[in-house]
Amino acid sequence: MTMPMGNTRDRLGYIDEMQQRSFDALTQLHRGVDALVFTDFPDHENIGDSAIALGQAEFWRRAGIRIEATYSWRTIDERLYETTTPVAIHGGGNFGGLYPRHSEHRYTLTDRLRRDTLLIQEPQSVHFTSDADRAEFVTRMASRPGIRLAVRDRDSLAAVSDVVPDTVLAPDSVHMLGRIDAPAPDREVVVLLRRDRESTLSGTSARPTIDWPAMTFADRVRQRLRRTLLEGAVTRTSNRSTARWLADATARVATGVALLAPGETVVTDRLHAMLIALQLGRRVIAMDNATGKLTSYARAWLQDLNAPLEFADDLPSALARV
Repeated sequence: MTMPMGNTRDRLGYIDEMQQRSFDALTQLHRGVDALVFTDFPDHENIGDSAIALGQAEFWRRAGIRIEATYSWRTIDERLYETTTPVAIHGGGNFGGLYPRHSEHRYTLTDRLRRDTLLIQEPQSVHFTSDADRAEFVTRMASRPGIRLAVRDRDSLAAVSDVVPDTVLAPDSVHMLGRIDAPAPDREVVVLLRRDRESTLSGTSARPTIDWPAMTFADRVRQRLRRTLLEGAVTRTSNRSTARWLADATARVATGVALLAPGETVVTDRLHAMLIALQLGRRVIAMDNATGKLTSYARAWLQDLNAPLEFADDLPSALARV
C-alpha cells in the first residue's frame, strides 16, 4: 500500500490536516469537559506512549481543559475513586488483553469510580486476543454509564461501537504535536524495528537497526534517586506533579526524534516511529506489527493525504525500496 503523493504547494500539509482532524475528534470526545484527572500516565521507556501523552496534554491546553492531577497506574490515590471530576485514561495500543496490567487498570477504574463520574478512554487501537477478553470488556467496562471511548481505526470501531454507543473515531493524539522540528537528515536511512511481542519480523538486516532504547539498571537507579532527592517521591508508588510527568515524556520524545531525524527515509514497524517520522517530514516505509495496527491506521487516516508513506510486506522488500 502506497499513500498518494499528489501535488500540493506545501508538501507538509498532511501534518497540519492530521492535527486539525485530531483536534476536531478530541473536541467531540471531551465535549462539556473543562477539567479532568489524567490516569495511566506512561512511566516507561516506550517513546510512542510519551508522544501520545504530550499530544493529549497539548489538546487539553488548546481546549482550555485543566489537568487537576496526573497518575501512573502505580501511583493512583485511593481518593481518586471518589472524584466527580472526569477521569481520562491514557490512549495507545494496549487495549484488548495483550497487556493485562493496563487492562486491569482500566477495569479497576471502571469498577471503583463513582458511577456518576465521566470516564474517558483516550484514542486506542483495540485488539481482543480472545473471546474471553472481549467478554470481560463488555461486562466490566462497556456497561458502565457515562463512559466515552475513542478508537484510532475502523477495525477498532467495529469491535466496540455495538456495546459503547458513545464511541468516537479519532486519530492518535501525537498529531496534536504538529510539525516536529529537527536538524536536516545526514544519512540515507534509519531502520527502527520492534523487539517485543508485537514484532512479526524474522531474520537479520543488512543495515544497522535500532529500537526505542530500554532503560538500563543504572538509568533506573538514577531516576529513582532524582525522584527521591529532588521531588520527594520516595517510592515507586509516590505520585508526582503533572509538570514533572510531562517533563519526563518530553525528554523521551526528544530521544526518539534524535534517533529518527538523521534518516532521509525511516523504515519501521512501530506505529509511533511511523507517525513521528512523518511529522518530521521524512519518507517512511512501514511494515505491519502483529496486530495490524499500522495498516489499519493508515487506511483510516492517511490514504487520502499527501503523506510520503508506503508499506512493504517484509524487511528485505522495504530495504530494497530505499
